[in-house]
Amino acid sequence: MTTGFLFEIFDEVKAAKVIDRVKSQSIKLRPYQAAAVDSAYEQWNETRSTLINLATGLGKSICFAETMRRWDVAEQGKILLIAHRTELIFQAVGHAKRAGLTCGIEMAGRWAKGKEDVIVASVQSLNASQKCGLCFGEGCDMCSNGKVKRFTRFNPRDFGLVTIDEAHHAVATGYRNVLTWFGSNPNQKTLLVTATPKRQDKIGMHNVCDSVAYEMDLKTGIDEGWLVPIRQKFVTVEGLDISKVKTSKGDLQQGQVEQAFLGLDEDEERMLHAIVKPTLMEADGRKTIVFASGKEHANKLAACFNANGVEAGVVTDDTDLAIRAELVERYSNGDLQVLVNCMCFTEGFDAPKTSIIANCRPTKSEALYLQIIGRGTRPLAGIVDGPETADERRQAIAKSDKSHCVVLDFCGNSGEHKLVSVADVLAGEHVDPIDLAQAIAIAKEDGETVDTAELIEKVKQARKEAEDRKEAERIKRLMTSTKADHADYTAVDVNLFTGSKFDPQTSQAEMASDGQKRFLKHLGIDKKQAKHLTKKQASGIIAQAYKKVQNDWKTAMNGAKTQGELHQIGKVIAERKASDYMLRDEKTIAVLQTHYKQRREALNERN
Repeated sequence: MTTGFLFEIFDEVKAAKVIDRVKSQSIKLRPYQAAAVDSAYEQWNETRSTLINLATGLGKSICFAETMRRWDVAEQGKILLIAHRTELIFQAVGHAKRAGLTCGIEMAGRWAKGKEDVIVASVQSLNASQKCGLCFGEGCDMCSNGKVKRFTRFNPRDFGLVTIDEAHHAVATGYRNVLTWFGSNPNQKTLLVTATPKRQDKIGMHNVCDSVAYEMDLKTGIDEGWLVPIRQKFVTVEGLDISKVKTSKGDLQQGQVEQAFLGLDEDEERMLHAIVKPTLMEADGRKTIVFASGKEHANKLAACFNANGVEAGVVTDDTDLAIRAELVERYSNGDLQVLVNCMCFTEGFDAPKTSIIANCRPTKSEALYLQIIGRGTRPLAGIVDGPETADERRQAIAKSDKSHCVVLDFCGNSGEHKLVSVADVLAGEHVDPIDLAQAIAIAKEDGETVDTAELIEKVKQARKEAEDRKEAERIKRLMTSTKADHADYTAVDVNLFTGSKFDPQTSQAEMASDGQKRFLKHLGIDKKQAKHLTKKQASGIIAQAYKKVQNDWKTAMNGAKTQGELHQIGKVIAERKASDYMLRDEKTIAVLQTHYKQRREALNERN
């Protein structure tokens, strides 16, 4: 019996297990899942394609399964479901069968008959070339050198719905080729489902999608009690230096990152233990997934875990599928505490018992980072599907055996690279980048496991209290009537809490200019803080500073009781105009002059 034949038997057994498991699941739609599907059908009244964006762990596959269940195949046409991983293909078949639909697989050596209600296909197989059936490979007007794409064997008019899982990949050429072919049916609708629509290469989903039907991000999922809260701990690895790692396609070059984590030969063992020992201490027996920086790093980390008395499995893209399935099964049923991988478990991998994510793959990509930490955000089975309110669900999670997930980010000298952290992805819409940077700095310096959302709020509150005190002092100074009292007015404290949300995808070309940075320095914002600001954010802060200066002097004028007091304030403004950078702005002076005249007229009328 050949190895290939054994693999085929294993593959079929594995497929049958996955399909049967998914098919047998009894699932009650959560309110947001029902709302997402409802919205998708509503969008199709106006557009051809729409997107459901749900954070990892919120049940994307449940949404497209419910979409298929509601779809009237007899009236609206067959369904094509596209994925790019074997596990996702098998899961999709299970969902289709649970919906009571017949299903065929179009992948590698499997060929759908074409009569099934649902065709589940891998995008790789659909784009594979095959001999043209019209010219038998001789070459004709309908093919290219006697070959055609495999998807052309299906008639687009037979398919009314195309569904794409992990749809952030859909902007790739292979997906677009398929969408173009089936899109020739004018009645065809498309549903795209993903947890991470924002791509690091900045190719927008709008290229393949007309609208967004529904969104729930990671922070909202946690706040609503559907996902477990995340705590973060930065672990500094002595000698780890990624400051000189080059950027490729918007992210750190992976090979160079791996070399940095392995270090020099004489440092390698120490650097491996610097990752393994803190991970084991934090885990304390809890299930742990480790994201290594490369294949060699993954294998050496697994060996180091084993040397520390804890068996660890390792999975890379070179791992035999049978061994991979065995390791995942052992990890899922509790026989294996630690599973090390190299970019294999960012998609299509569900392990709710995972409580620790050890990240040795620093990244500039928010999408990749969300995929990594998303492996630990699922609550244990049955915990959140009984309680009806967000507060009740959060309490149920807190009382469960998995009250939170811990993300260990291993760091060193990152230089000018702005790396994504938990604080970045959990920052609310109104969190200022400076508060964010300060919270991260505190977390790194303390080296403790922290609730980043709570830490950001503390930083924000501390800044707000300091600003309130300085504001009161400034207004008091401005209300005085002598030039000497105004002489120490040299800096402007800016309320930064209304700035744009930090965007970890911002390119260097969009960062604050040197001129803006010099101006920000006058506002008391140091170089380290300013370098993380975009042009738009810097412009907003500067504009806000000018507005604050205008309001402060207006307040001082309004406080004048007599024309003499008002004249003294006007004199101070005029004398400071030449020397004060904030009063060189002609627009500001014009605003203050107008207010001065209005206040003078008001005093005249009163007197």
